[in-house]
Amino acid sequence: MDNTSKPIQTHKMPWMPLTEGLWVRPLRLVGEERTLQLRVDPGVTIPPHRHTGFVHALNLSGHRQLSNGHIAGPGDYVYEPPSNLDTWSCIGDEPCVIQITMSGRVENIDEDGNLLSYTDTAKLREKYLEWCKRESYVPVAIGASD
Repeated sequence: MDNTSKPIQTHKMPWMPLTEGLWVRPLRLVGEERTLQLRVDPGVTIPPHRHTGFVHALNLSGHRQLSNGHIAGPGDYVYEPPSNLDTWSCIGDEPCVIQITMSGRVENIDEDGNLLSYTDTAKLREKYLEWCKRESYVPVAIGASD
């Protein structure tokens, strides 16, 4: 039996807006894990946040400056372990597009480390399904409608 899934043609998918200068394409929403593409406009900084699970991030295009000063460009892979605290900025003239697989929560924190809000797979799924309904878009993310 062939268990291969059909390809998701990400280049044909619309971007779901998150905040000013930040969009997402959910690709897989299963259990506590999610895979997505994130698009960040040049000059946008992702505020301080903490990950409760792992993060695997592959830069597809654009450049981002990590909080440690390192630059991740097209083809660069960044691993963030659970409990990682970071912030980063999209630098240069083109948007950053990053394919991310992660688990757990992304906790937005203030300068004192206090929790402001969080996102996890369940919250992203709910937001995605609401957006799809509002936009009359058929959900394609694996696990979105399960």
